[in-house]
Amino acid sequence: MSTLRDLVEEHTSFAPADVEHLHRLAGEWQLISDLSFADLLMWVPVGPGDEYVCVAQVRPTTAPTAYQDDQVGKVSGGAEVAHLHIARTQGRIWREGDPVWYGDTPARHEAIPVRRRDRTEVIAVVGRDTNLTTARTPSQLELNYLTTADDLAQMVTDGMFPPPRHPGETTSAPRVGDGLIRLDAGGKVTYASPNAQSAYRRLGWPAYLVGEDLAALSTRLADDPLEGTDAGGRILAALRGEAPGRKEIDARGASVLMRALPLMPAAVPIGALVLVRDITEVRRRDRALITKDATIREIHHRVKNNLQTVAALLRLQARRAPAAKGALE
Repeated sequence: MSTLRDLVEEHTSFAPADVEHLHRLAGEWQLISDLSFADLLMWVPVGPGDEYVCVAQVRPTTAPTAYQDDQVGKVSGGAEVAHLHIARTQGRIWREGDPVWYGDTPARHEAIPVRRRDRTEVIAVVGRDTNLTTARTPSQLELNYLTTADDLAQMVTDGMFPPPRHPGETTSAPRVGDGLIRLDAGGKVTYASPNAQSAYRRLGWPAYLVGEDLAALSTRLADDPLEGTDAGGRILAALRGEAPGRKEIDARGASVLMRALPLMPAAVPIGALVLVRDITEVRRRDRALITKDATIREIHHRVKNNLQTVAALLRLQARRAPAAKGALE
Protein backbone atom coordinates (compact mmCIF):
# COMPACT_ATOMS: atom_id res chain seq x y z
CA MET A 1 0.00 0.00 0.00
CA SER A 2 1.42 3.37 -1.06
CA THR A 3 1.73 6.05 1.58
CA LEU A 4 0.43 9.59 1.28
CA ARG A 5 3.94 10.86 0.55
CA ASP A 6 4.52 8.18 -2.10
CA LEU A 7 1.30 9.03 -3.93
CA VAL A 8 1.85 12.79 -3.76
CA GLU A 9 5.41 12.49 -5.06
CA GLU A 10 4.31 10.10 -7.82
CA HIS A 11 1.49 12.27 -9.15
CA THR A 12 2.47 15.86 -8.27
CA SER A 13 5.43 18.20 -7.88
CA PHE A 14 4.36 19.62 -4.51
CA ALA A 15 6.90 21.44 -2.35
CA PRO A 16 8.04 19.61 0.81
CA ALA A 17 6.13 22.13 2.96
CA ASP A 18 2.90 21.28 1.11
CA VAL A 19 3.43 17.55 1.64
CA GLU A 20 4.15 18.12 5.33
CA HIS A 21 0.93 20.12 5.70
CA LEU A 22 -1.07 17.29 4.14
CA HIS A 23 0.62 14.83 6.50
CA ARG A 24 -0.31 16.93 9.53
CA LEU A 25 -3.89 17.23 8.30
CA ALA A 26 -4.11 13.45 7.86
CA GLY A 27 -2.81 13.08 11.41
CA GLU A 28 -5.58 15.27 12.85
CA TRP A 29 -8.60 14.81 10.61
CA GLN A 30 -10.12 11.89 12.51
CA LEU A 31 -11.59 14.64 14.70
CA ILE A 32 -13.42 16.22 11.75
CA SER A 33 -14.54 12.84 10.43
CA ASP A 34 -16.09 11.86 13.76
CA LEU A 35 -17.77 15.24 14.22
CA SER A 36 -19.12 15.11 10.65
CA PHE A 37 -20.33 11.49 10.84
CA ALA A 38 -18.65 11.22 7.44
CA ASP A 39 -15.75 9.70 5.51
CA LEU A 40 -12.98 12.10 4.56
CA LEU A 41 -10.97 11.53 1.37
CA MET A 42 -7.96 13.65 0.48
CA TRP A 43 -7.68 14.33 -3.26
CA VAL A 44 -4.80 16.03 -5.10
CA PRO A 45 -4.92 17.13 -8.76
CA VAL A 46 -3.10 15.03 -11.34
CA GLY A 47 -1.48 16.94 -14.19
CA PRO A 48 -3.10 19.85 -16.05
CA GLY A 49 -6.48 18.12 -16.54
CA ASP A 50 -9.37 17.57 -14.17
CA GLU A 51 -8.23 14.22 -12.77
CA TYR A 52 -7.63 13.68 -9.06
CA VAL A 53 -5.97 10.91 -7.06
CA CYS A 54 -7.04 9.94 -3.54
CA VAL A 55 -3.95 9.99 -1.31
CA ALA A 56 -5.57 9.42 2.11
CA GLN A 57 -8.84 8.29 3.64
CA VAL A 58 -10.35 8.17 7.11
CA ARG A 59 -13.62 6.60 8.24
CA PRO A 60 -15.78 7.91 11.09
CA THR A 61 -16.01 6.02 14.37
CA THR A 62 -19.37 7.69 15.05
CA ALA A 63 -21.32 6.54 11.96
CA PRO A 64 -21.36 3.93 9.17
CA THR A 65 -18.83 4.43 6.39
CA ALA A 66 -19.92 5.44 2.90
CA TYR A 67 -17.23 3.22 1.33
CA GLN A 68 -16.73 -0.47 1.92
CA ASP A 69 -13.60 -0.45 -0.27
CA ASP A 70 -10.40 1.47 0.33
CA GLN A 71 -10.23 4.51 -1.95
CA VAL A 72 -6.53 5.37 -1.52
CA GLY A 73 -4.72 5.30 -4.86
CA LYS A 74 -7.91 5.69 -6.90
CA VAL A 75 -7.69 8.14 -9.83
CA SER A 76 -10.97 9.77 -10.91
CA GLY A 77 -11.97 12.39 -13.43
CA GLY A 78 -14.90 13.93 -15.26
CA ALA A 79 -18.31 14.30 -13.63
CA GLU A 80 -17.28 12.10 -10.70
CA VAL A 81 -14.92 14.80 -9.40
CA ALA A 82 -16.74 17.91 -10.63
CA HIS A 83 -17.44 18.98 -7.04
CA LEU A 84 -13.73 18.67 -6.19
CA HIS A 85 -12.79 20.80 -9.20
CA ILE A 86 -15.27 23.53 -8.25
CA ALA A 87 -13.99 23.66 -4.67
CA ARG A 88 -10.38 23.83 -5.88
CA THR A 89 -10.82 26.44 -8.60
CA GLN A 90 -13.25 28.65 -6.65
CA GLY A 91 -11.49 28.18 -3.31
CA ARG A 92 -14.69 27.59 -1.36
CA ILE A 93 -16.49 24.75 0.39
CA TRP A 94 -18.88 23.00 -2.02
CA ARG A 95 -22.15 21.71 -0.56
CA GLU A 96 -24.51 21.70 -3.55
CA GLY A 97 -25.76 18.69 -5.45
CA ASP A 98 -27.98 15.68 -4.97
CA PRO A 99 -27.00 12.49 -3.14
CA VAL A 100 -25.06 9.90 -5.13
CA TRP A 101 -25.13 6.12 -4.87
CA TYR A 102 -22.22 3.77 -4.20
CA GLY A 103 -23.76 0.37 -4.78
CA ASP A 104 -26.66 0.24 -2.33
CA THR A 105 -25.38 3.16 -0.22
CA PRO A 106 -26.69 6.71 -0.75
CA ALA A 107 -24.13 9.39 0.14
CA ARG A 108 -23.96 13.16 0.29
CA HIS A 109 -20.91 14.83 -1.26
CA GLU A 110 -19.12 17.91 0.07
CA ALA A 111 -15.73 19.29 -0.92
CA ILE A 112 -13.35 21.27 1.30
CA PRO A 113 -10.37 23.08 -0.26
CA VAL A 114 -7.09 22.75 1.64
CA ARG A 115 -4.69 25.65 2.06
CA ARG A 116 -1.56 26.30 4.07
CA ARG A 117 -1.66 29.13 6.57
CA ASP A 118 0.90 31.20 4.66
CA ARG A 119 -0.42 30.50 1.14
CA THR A 120 -3.54 31.45 -0.81
CA GLU A 121 -3.60 28.70 -3.44
CA VAL A 122 -5.46 25.45 -2.87
CA ILE A 123 -3.11 22.46 -2.67
CA ALA A 124 -5.67 19.67 -2.20
CA VAL A 125 -9.37 19.01 -1.68
CA VAL A 126 -10.95 16.96 1.10
CA GLY A 127 -14.10 15.15 0.09
CA ARG A 128 -16.57 14.81 2.96
CA ASP A 129 -18.94 11.98 2.09
CA THR A 130 -21.80 11.09 4.43
CA ASN A 131 -23.63 7.76 4.42
CA LEU A 132 -27.34 8.66 4.30
CA THR A 133 -28.66 5.17 5.02
CA THR A 134 -29.27 5.99 8.69
CA ALA A 135 -30.30 9.63 8.21
CA ARG A 136 -32.69 10.88 10.90
CA THR A 137 -33.61 14.01 12.84
CA PRO A 138 -30.37 15.00 14.62
CA SER A 139 -30.18 15.18 18.42
CA GLN A 140 -28.64 18.06 20.37
CA LEU A 141 -25.36 16.14 20.51
CA GLU A 142 -25.37 15.59 16.74
CA LEU A 143 -26.22 19.22 16.01
CA ASN A 144 -23.31 20.40 18.14
CA TYR A 145 -21.01 17.88 16.48
CA LEU A 146 -22.03 19.03 13.00
CA THR A 147 -21.73 22.72 13.86
CA THR A 148 -18.24 22.19 15.24
CA ALA A 149 -17.28 20.09 12.21
CA ASP A 150 -18.34 22.92 9.89
CA ASP A 151 -16.23 25.39 11.88
CA LEU A 152 -13.18 23.13 11.61
CA ALA A 153 -13.82 22.56 7.89
CA GLN A 154 -13.77 26.31 7.33
CA MET A 155 -10.51 26.47 9.29
CA VAL A 156 -9.04 23.85 6.93
CA THR A 157 -10.02 26.09 4.03
CA ASP A 158 -8.48 29.11 5.77
CA GLY A 159 -5.24 27.24 6.54
CA MET A 160 -5.89 27.44 10.30
CA PHE A 161 -6.27 23.68 10.82
CA PRO A 162 -4.47 21.50 11.74
CA PRO A 163 -2.77 23.37 14.60
CA PRO A 164 1.03 23.31 14.98
CA ARG A 165 2.35 20.18 16.67
CA HIS A 166 4.22 20.65 19.93
CA PRO A 167 7.72 19.10 20.02
CA GLY A 168 7.81 15.84 21.97
CA GLU A 169 4.02 15.60 22.19
CA THR A 170 2.56 12.17 21.48
CA THR A 171 -0.16 11.66 18.89
CA SER A 172 -2.55 10.18 21.47
CA ALA A 173 -5.33 12.56 22.44
CA PRO A 174 -8.95 12.51 23.61
CA ARG A 175 -11.37 11.61 20.85
CA VAL A 176 -14.81 12.99 20.14
CA GLY A 177 -16.55 10.09 21.86
CA ASP A 178 -14.42 10.47 25.01
CA GLY A 179 -15.95 13.83 25.86
CA LEU A 180 -16.56 17.12 24.03
CA ILE A 181 -17.11 20.61 25.43
CA ARG A 182 -17.85 23.67 23.31
CA LEU A 183 -17.11 27.16 24.64
CA ASP A 184 -18.28 30.55 23.43
CA ALA A 185 -15.91 33.46 22.87
CA GLY A 186 -16.13 34.37 26.57
CA GLY A 187 -15.09 30.92 27.74
CA LYS A 188 -18.54 29.85 28.95
CA VAL A 189 -19.69 26.29 28.23
CA THR A 190 -22.44 26.19 25.59
CA TYR A 191 -22.51 22.41 25.26
CA ALA A 192 -21.00 19.43 27.09
CA SER A 193 -21.48 15.84 25.92
CA PRO A 194 -22.56 13.25 28.52
CA ASN A 195 -19.05 11.76 28.70
CA ALA A 196 -17.52 15.20 29.24
CA GLN A 197 -20.03 15.87 32.01
CA SER A 198 -19.09 12.55 33.63
CA ALA A 199 -15.37 13.34 33.43
CA TYR A 200 -15.84 16.58 35.35
CA ARG A 201 -18.03 14.82 37.89
CA ARG A 202 -15.08 12.52 38.56
CA LEU A 203 -13.00 15.63 39.21
CA GLY A 204 -15.53 16.82 41.79
CA TRP A 205 -18.00 19.05 39.93
CA PRO A 206 -21.54 17.77 40.68
CA ALA A 207 -23.54 20.32 38.65
CA TYR A 208 -24.06 20.74 34.91
CA LEU A 209 -21.25 22.38 32.96
CA VAL A 210 -23.37 24.54 30.64
CA GLY A 211 -22.95 28.20 31.56
CA GLU A 212 -19.77 27.64 33.58
CA ASP A 213 -16.44 29.36 32.97
CA LEU A 214 -14.44 26.22 32.14
CA ALA A 215 -10.99 27.76 32.63
CA ALA A 216 -11.84 29.03 36.12
CA LEU A 217 -13.61 25.78 37.02
CA SER A 218 -10.66 23.62 35.92
CA THR A 219 -8.29 25.82 37.91
CA ARG A 220 -10.37 25.41 41.08
CA LEU A 221 -10.87 21.66 40.80
CA ALA A 222 -7.23 20.59 40.39
CA ASP A 223 -5.49 19.23 43.50
CA ASP A 224 -2.28 21.10 42.65
CA PRO A 225 -2.88 24.88 42.33
CA LEU A 226 -0.01 25.22 39.84
CA GLU A 227 -1.37 22.41 37.68
CA GLY A 228 -4.83 23.96 37.85
CA THR A 229 -3.51 27.35 36.77
CA ASP A 230 -1.71 25.69 33.87
CA ALA A 231 -4.86 23.84 32.77
CA GLY A 232 -6.97 27.00 32.95
CA GLY A 233 -4.30 28.93 31.09
CA ARG A 234 -4.37 26.48 28.21
CA ILE A 235 -8.12 26.90 27.82
CA LEU A 236 -7.69 30.68 27.78
CA ALA A 237 -4.91 30.32 25.20
CA ALA A 238 -7.27 28.41 22.91
CA LEU A 239 -9.85 31.18 23.28
CA ARG A 240 -7.17 33.63 22.10
CA GLY A 241 -6.63 31.57 18.96
CA GLU A 242 -3.59 29.61 20.11
CA ALA A 243 -3.24 25.81 20.08
CA PRO A 244 -1.82 24.76 23.46
CA GLY A 245 -0.55 21.27 24.24
CA ARG A 246 -2.51 18.59 26.06
CA LYS A 247 -2.81 18.66 29.83
CA GLU A 248 -3.76 16.22 32.58
CA ILE A 249 -5.90 17.38 35.49
CA ASP A 250 -5.74 15.40 38.75
CA ALA A 251 -8.41 15.88 41.41
CA ARG A 252 -9.95 13.69 44.11
CA GLY A 253 -8.08 10.62 42.87
CA ALA A 254 -9.31 11.04 39.29
CA SER A 255 -7.26 11.97 36.22
CA VAL A 256 -8.64 13.65 33.10
CA LEU A 257 -6.68 14.34 29.90
CA MET A 258 -7.68 17.61 28.25
CA ARG A 259 -7.01 19.16 24.86
CA ALA A 260 -8.21 22.65 23.92
CA LEU A 261 -8.46 23.80 20.29
CA PRO A 262 -9.39 27.26 19.01
CA LEU A 263 -12.47 27.72 16.83
CA MET A 264 -11.67 30.44 14.29
CA PRO A 265 -13.72 30.06 11.10
CA ALA A 266 -12.92 32.88 8.68
CA ALA A 267 -10.12 33.88 11.11
CA VAL A 268 -12.70 35.12 13.66
CA PRO A 269 -12.33 33.68 17.20
CA ILE A 270 -15.77 32.36 18.18
CA GLY A 271 -14.77 30.10 21.08
CA ALA A 272 -12.94 26.85 21.69
CA LEU A 273 -13.36 23.11 21.48
CA VAL A 274 -12.22 21.14 24.54
CA LEU A 275 -11.86 17.37 24.31
CA VAL A 276 -11.57 15.44 27.58
CA ARG A 277 -10.95 11.81 28.45
CA ASP A 278 -11.21 10.10 31.83
CA ILE A 279 -7.85 8.29 32.20
CA THR A 280 -8.19 7.43 35.90
CA GLU A 281 -7.97 3.67 35.31
CA VAL A 282 -5.06 4.09 32.89
CA ARG A 283 -3.08 6.02 35.50
CA ARG A 284 -4.03 3.48 38.19
CA ARG A 285 -2.58 0.69 36.05
CA ASP A 286 0.51 2.79 35.38
CA ARG A 287 1.04 3.25 39.12
CA ALA A 288 0.51 -0.49 39.69
CA LEU A 289 3.17 -1.29 37.08
CA ILE A 290 5.58 1.18 38.68
CA THR A 291 4.99 -0.41 42.10
CA LYS A 292 5.48 -3.89 40.64
CA ASP A 293 8.70 -2.82 38.93
CA ALA A 294 10.00 -1.31 42.17
CA THR A 295 9.18 -4.54 44.04
CA ILE A 296 11.04 -6.64 41.46
CA ARG A 297 14.05 -4.33 41.69
CA GLU A 298 14.04 -4.60 45.50
CA ILE A 299 13.87 -8.41 45.36
CA HIS A 300 16.72 -8.48 42.84
CA HIS A 301 18.77 -6.18 45.06
CA ARG A 302 18.22 -8.35 48.15
CA VAL A 303 19.02 -11.60 46.32
CA LYS A 304 22.19 -10.03 44.97
CA ASN A 305 23.22 -8.93 48.48
CA ASN A 306 22.51 -12.41 49.88
CA LEU A 307 24.59 -14.06 47.18
CA GLN A 308 27.45 -11.68 47.88
CA THR A 309 27.25 -12.60 51.59
CA VAL A 310 27.31 -16.34 50.80
CA ALA A 311 30.27 -15.87 48.46
CA ALA A 312 32.19 -13.95 51.15
CA LEU A 313 31.52 -16.70 53.72
CA LEU A 314 32.72 -19.37 51.29
CA ARG A 315 35.92 -17.45 50.59
CA LEU A 316 36.51 -17.08 54.34
CA GLN A 317 35.96 -20.81 54.84
CA ALA A 318 38.36 -21.58 51.99
CA ARG A 319 41.15 -19.62 53.66
CA ARG A 320 40.67 -21.53 56.92
CA ALA A 321 40.34 -25.06 55.50
CA PRO A 322 42.68 -26.19 52.69
CA ALA A 323 40.29 -29.06 51.83
CA ALA A 324 37.43 -26.63 51.35
CA LYS A 325 39.65 -24.43 49.21
CA GLY A 326 40.33 -27.35 46.90
CA ALA A 327 36.65 -28.19 46.67
CA LEU A 328 35.78 -24.61 45.76
CA GLU A 329 38.44 -24.56 43.07
